[in-house]
Amino acid sequence: MTSGKYLVFILLIGLSISILAGQELNQLSIVGKATLATGEIVPGDKLDANKNQAALVSFITDLEVDMDFRPWNGAVGKITNPAMGRWNVYVSPGERAIDVHAEGFEPLKVVLASFGINSIKSGDVYHLKITGDMKTQEVPVMINCNQSGAKVIVDCEEVGSTINKMLATKLNPGERKIRIEKEGFASQEISEDVSLTNYSFHFDLVLAMPAVVKITSDPEGATVTIDGNMKLGVTPLESFYDAGTYAIRIEKENYETINEQITISEPKTEKQYKLTDIRATLTVKTHPNATINFEGESYKGGVSNQKVAPQVLEIEVTMPKAETIKRVIALKPKAEEIIEMYPEVQTGVIQVMCIPTDAKIELTGDAGEHFNSTGRKTFTDVPVGKYKLIVSADGYKTHKEEFRLTADETIQKQVTLEEGSDVPEGMVFVEGGTFQMGSASGDDDEKPVHSVTLRDFYIGKYEVTQGEYESVMGKNPSEFKQSGKDAPVELVSWNDAVEYCNKLSDNEGLQMCYSSKLFGFNKCDFNANGYRLPSEAEWEYAAEGGNKSKGYKYAGSNDIGSVACYDYNSGSKTHPIGGKQANELGIHDMSGNVWEWCWDQYGDYSSGSQNNPRGSSAGSYRVGRGGSWNYNASSCRTANRRSYFPGFSYFNLGFRLVRSSK
Repeated sequence: MTSGKYLVFILLIGLSISILAGQELNQLSIVGKATLATGEIVPGDKLDANKNQAALVSFITDLEVDMDFRPWNGAVGKITNPAMGRWNVYVSPGERAIDVHAEGFEPLKVVLASFGINSIKSGDVYHLKITGDMKTQEVPVMINCNQSGAKVIVDCEEVGSTINKMLATKLNPGERKIRIEKEGFASQEISEDVSLTNYSFHFDLVLAMPAVVKITSDPEGATVTIDGNMKLGVTPLESFYDAGTYAIRIEKENYETINEQITISEPKTEKQYKLTDIRATLTVKTHPNATINFEGESYKGGVSNQKVAPQVLEIEVTMPKAETIKRVIALKPKAEEIIEMYPEVQTGVIQVMCIPTDAKIELTGDAGEHFNSTGRKTFTDVPVGKYKLIVSADGYKTHKEEFRLTADETIQKQVTLEEGSDVPEGMVFVEGGTFQMGSASGDDDEKPVHSVTLRDFYIGKYEVTQGEYESVMGKNPSEFKQSGKDAPVELVSWNDAVEYCNKLSDNEGLQMCYSSKLFGFNKCDFNANGYRLPSEAEWEYAAEGGNKSKGYKYAGSNDIGSVACYDYNSGSKTHPIGGKQANELGIHDMSGNVWEWCWDQYGDYSSGSQNNPRGSSAGSYRVGRGGSWNYNASSCRTANRRSYFPGFSYFNLGFRLVRSSK
């Protein structure tokens, strides 16, 4: 063993002597010709020994070493390095040569005439580019290993194998990755700074034995690569790998990659890695109704502390009635960017003055703008566009109008409300809301109970009478004419009722809700302001008392006799409208007297929540509601349903009117 160590020592000494003997110093050289810098001047205090103004030779270099310059006639003042890569050498006029010395390089004699400086004069400034050829000197290295025949790999390149448990080689100085591999043994890898003072490295290989490896990361989802290019999995992971020391890489998009070594040992090795988020933090301030767009996503009203991958990012901000603005910013890793992007909007002024002075003012723009006040108000900085003005007060008819505001315009509105009510004559206002439609204890077609949300509407306080029908249609089809003109009209089909609605709307100058009879009245415009039949949901909501409902079984009471004419108390005929107690909303006869046509096609209920439902999309029958003079109490419940062919008429079948509320 002693003779082996002595042999290694002799071998290293031999390598060192051979390397040192072969060393050559690096060479300096001038690149191209000198250039006269006409835009630079020599300071006036730079004078040589004869009081002559000096000249300047400025050496430009890419060498990061200390340099010394020795003009043959002597330097004028101190040689300076005012900026990295530039050395200023002030010389006497007529200087012919400068010796250049740099650490690690052969000295260089620069004869100025050889590079285009034939006769340097006072005040002249010349630039010379100087560089050098750096030669890398290899270092003798000794690799010791407890195994012969082990491969030695340096920076991914095999340099040999151990013989007699050692390998002598030469490596370039600097940090090197040295790896030892042998079949049946766990590989080992180290990173070392190779130099003339650090040249001997020892490895002890151990027999390969798979161990349990458990790797987790925060956050999860990082890819783990081991031993160069072996993908171990994605965190969190648990696997087997041979015991040994390996390079390991943990990487995840938008996080710093971790490169280090892991030593795997039996029976189990666990490692937790904390990843560093490299995303930038972006805040964009803008108007509340502006929309910010980037990376295919939209953000209303601004962005606060949004994590964004480092990149050159284009941000777009849009806003109704304003020009789109864009900005491109460079988001650096981990940066915090706060920017302001406010689109410019053209505006005007709207002044509103009302009588009575406590009237409510509501101003709504076509881009969602909304302004409120009472009595008298000057709205400034109002975006241009189309506006709807609504002025309302209790005991007065609501005033509505529309107008357009242009840039820098001031619009004045003086509104005097007319006493009265907005509710059409003979109708009741039903405020929209949400209710549970149907009955869990009723007939099968009343199930399932489901949530329905309705908007505001108006409904007839009474059923359409014989007198009203005759005044519009010119005839009275009723069976019970003896009940009088104020009794509900009957013997009318669904088609008759719809035709009445259209004709009454036309008579009063309102928009007709239904399409031409040529098409069977198969379409209804629920936004029209004319008369129509209620939807089935509107009918049930109104019958139950709307948002004032007390949950009665019948329309206005649990005592059917107080609110309905039905088979027990009707005397086998219809009765004049309004003879029974009204429900919570002031509506009469929604239980009993006559069945009432609804718009809807008859069909099964859906279990899901619905907004303003219009009934089944298919079917040959239309819905009837409310019971009648010849039906029992159960049929007069608010949840009860019937279906009839739209051309069918009978002496217990009438209707009630509805108008949409805008």
